[in-house]
This record gives sequence, structure tokens and C-alpha cells, in this order.
Amino acid sequence: MRELLIVQTGTSHPDVVPRLGDNDDWFLDALPPGRAGCDVVRPFLGDALPDPAPYRGLVLTGSPLGVRDALPWMTALSRWSLDALHDGTPVLAVCFGHQLLGEGLGGRVEKNPNGLECGAVEVGLTEAGRASPLFAGLEPTLVVQAMHNDVLVKPPPGATRLAGNANTTWQSFQWGPRLHAVQFHPEMRARVVGALLEARAWPGEVRASSDGQRILDNWWGMITG
Repeated sequence: MRELLIVQTGTSHPDVVPRLGDNDDWFLDALPPGRAGCDVVRPFLGDALPDPAPYRGLVLTGSPLGVRDALPWMTALSRWSLDALHDGTPVLAVCFGHQLLGEGLGGRVEKNPNGLECGAVEVGLTEAGRASPLFAGLEPTLVVQAMHNDVLVKPPPGATRLAGNANTTWQSFQWGPRLHAVQFHPEMRARVVGALLEARAWPGEVRASSDGQRILDNWWGMITG
């Protein structure tokens, strides 16, 4: 049994995956336990969700699919993740994962009325975000990688907003002591973002930043400290 379980919720662009890896690979390369310390499960391919209790934490990845598709495996994953959370397992939910659990807890996800957000973007921390250990050691304005068209427009009851910007108000939230969710992609590096923008013919800035890596390192420290 390894330390972290990465729940891959979809596969990335076919022109990018052979060269730069898939959604799970970017986390495996960025998270402190590394490939030797992580298991991966792919419910979108029919994998059964394991008992989460032995893991130190769970990571829900991004996906080209949308929460509003409401596929059966998405409903099952939401319930399983929230059960794990309530049983005491820390969860980091990213992009699709952020939206899935935000809606599962009573929020609402819709197409972003402000339009697509992709590439390197600036995100401002709220007062709660500046006090959160998830963002320890970071400036009040982050540079992070984004790749999304849907957003959480209504937060779940009890959520604390940690970060936002003009495009996406709920860039990050915390719910209870063990769920941290981010709409942006702390695992993505600039070369991946550049390749995705080119493959999808989407506009966006390509700019390197270490802020995402710091967030992942902070989260690991939070659940192991």
C-alpha cells in the first residue's frame, strides 16, 4: 500500500499525452511521494474505487469531461470521496475534482459566464487564504496554470473561499479541516500548458511559475505533519 491515491478523472489531449504524459503523470512527477509512493485509480475507465482508509490522502485530478455530464461514475466518485472525507481522509480536489466535490456538497457548477480561462493566470488570496497553510510561503497574488470553462458559481454551505480572480471567484475553497479544492492546476508545468494551448487552439499565456509546486508541497506537509 502506498501513501497517496491519485484518482484520475479523465485523459488529456491525444496530441499531448505521448510526449508529456497524462493527468496522473503530472501529479506523480510533482507530489513529494513520487511515483513509488502513489497509487492511481481510473474510475472513468471502470476501475473499482478502493478502500481509501489506508492512504494518507486522496487527490482528484482534472478532466476534459464536465461535472454537468453527470455520468454514473461521477456520481459514485463524489459519494465515495465525501464518505472518505467524512471518515477522516484528507482530500485535494483539482479543477474537475474541485467542481465535483463543490457540487456534491451542495454547490452548483455552470459554464463560466466570463468565458474560458487558460494558461498562466494571476489569482489573489483572500484573508482566509493568506492564513491557510495551503498557501504558506506564497505572495498574496499567485501565478498558477488554468485550463477550464466551467466554474463553481454557488459554493457549498460551509465553504471558506481561499482564492479568486476576476474570471473565477471561487478559485480555491476549504470545507472543514480536510478538504482543500483548487480550480487551477498546481500540477501543470508551463511546457504542458503550452502544448495543450497549441493542441486545442486556445488563447492563453505560457509562463513558468513555482507557485503550484509550493501548493502541492504545502498540502503534503499538512497531511503528514
